[in-house]
Order: sequence, then structure tokens, then C-alpha cells
Amino acid sequence: MESKKKFGTGSTLLSSLGVLLLVGSYLISENPAGSESAGIRLLFYTAIGSLAASLVLGYAGMLKEERGFLKFAVTGSIFLIAGALIAALLLLFAGFQEP
Repeated sequence: MESKKKFGTGSTLLSSLGVLLLVGSYLISENPAGSESAGIRLLFYTAIGSLAASLVLGYAGMLKEERGFLKFAVTGSIFLIAGALIAALLLLFAGFQEP
């Protein structure tokens, strides 16, 4: 009997949840106090865990040769996050220099 597990769907759901939690952790407060800081850490590490689990599920979907494009969703979201991080780092180090 063949397994009918859908790794792509789980990967996409976890990826979307991870991105939302990651954005939410940055939008809570600019100057967090005690319990806010703990909440931000919880959201951030949950987002990282969700993205890692999504990556594993996407890879499992590729190994099982699952049909569809959903197993690649996590790759796209990670590239978007990495692109935003690289852009922020470039602005930080290069900055807006005056001619």
C-alpha cells in the first residue's frame, strides 16, 4: 500500500506560518520591556523552527517525488527573507554615501 502523505502542503503551511511569525516578532515593539522581550523571543524561535521543519518536509516531498509545486514554497520564502536580509546589510555597511 502506497502512502498518500502530502509533504508539499505541510511544507507550505509551515513556511507561511514561519514567515508570519517572523514578521510578527519584528512588528511587536521597538523598545520591548520584560515580558514583551520574552514574547518576541518565543515568536522568533518558533518561526525559525517552523521554517526548518518546512524545509525538511519540502525535501521529503522531493525525495518521494511528490507532484506539484508546493514543496518548493519554503525555498522561495527563504530566498525572500535572505534577499531582504542582504539588502538590509548592504544598506547598513554601504549606506547612503554623499558624492
